[in-house]
Amino acid sequence: MSSQPNATDGDLQHLAERLSTPECRITSSAIARARDGQGRYFEPLMRVPSLRFATDMLDPRRALDQACVLSAYAPLTGKKVLEIGSGGGVTHIVWSNAYRIDGWGVEPEGEGFGDTASIARDLIRANGLDTSRIVNATGEALPFPDASFDIVYSTNVLEHTNDPAQVLREAVRVLKPGGTLQIVCPNYLSYFDGHYAAFHPPIFSNAFFRWWIKWVWRRDPAFAGTIRTEINPVWVRRQLKLIGQTAPIRLQTLGQEKFRDRMKAADVPGMRGLSAIARLVSTARRLGLSALAAEIMILAQGWTPLIITVRREGP
Repeated sequence: MSSQPNATDGDLQHLAERLSTPECRITSSAIARARDGQGRYFEPLMRVPSLRFATDMLDPRRALDQACVLSAYAPLTGKKVLEIGSGGGVTHIVWSNAYRIDGWGVEPEGEGFGDTASIARDLIRANGLDTSRIVNATGEALPFPDASFDIVYSTNVLEHTNDPAQVLREAVRVLKPGGTLQIVCPNYLSYFDGHYAAFHPPIFSNAFFRWWIKWVWRRDPAFAGTIRTEINPVWVRRQLKLIGQTAPIRLQTLGQEKFRDRMKAADVPGMRGLSAIARLVSTARRLGLSALAAEIMILAQGWTPLIITVRREGP
């Protein structure tokens, strides 16, 4: 979807109508607020126009794609689902309407992009759903009893939390026996950061990541300093092993299979800054190298994203 940096109210309304699906009606005000908030912030970092960022952020089709990945491990229909980091509320709306979930979400207000929770409430209200289902809280302190949810889900949030290990512990705590946790996040042993749309070598320290962004990509490294770059397959396995000492869990995947399939099919979303990756993967496929490249990156622990999928064992 093309960017319209000087879009009028009429342009935004037309864009909202094009973006809306039967599962989720997008409003022009939500697009404008996302453009003027997160979109304006990330435009110089990602070199993606702010309106393009906003439409990608609010695109309901992303939520349907995410549901397909999750459904390979746990059926969504009719389940009680918690989303850690509800963002603009689109996933909550789409899953509530398409899969009739008993959906809840947490999104902190007044932190980071403080307007996000407000956008979510307005969109949820516009779609005729209960705004109280999105709770002002963080993943480190989920305001729910033990064993409350069939599914706990999160995407592109873990790397922005203050204590990602605590988020994992809390997610497992509120999961019912037999329930599924799925967290999608970057792998910093990989080669590409979506926040800056920047290629990088494996990251072993945040200080190096900030240096790389500042001196190689010539971009403001302040946001890089907030990213939890310790997140990688080795870190995740270590944290899950610790959690497993007190909670019966089983790791189902870290996303290697999905990465392998996407590489072979050159199936990379063109959203935001990922168009460069999409072109690279398409070229590798045309040269017959995509399958080999996938296996090398998996062997080197460098696939992306991580799709941390855990089952809580029990009756």
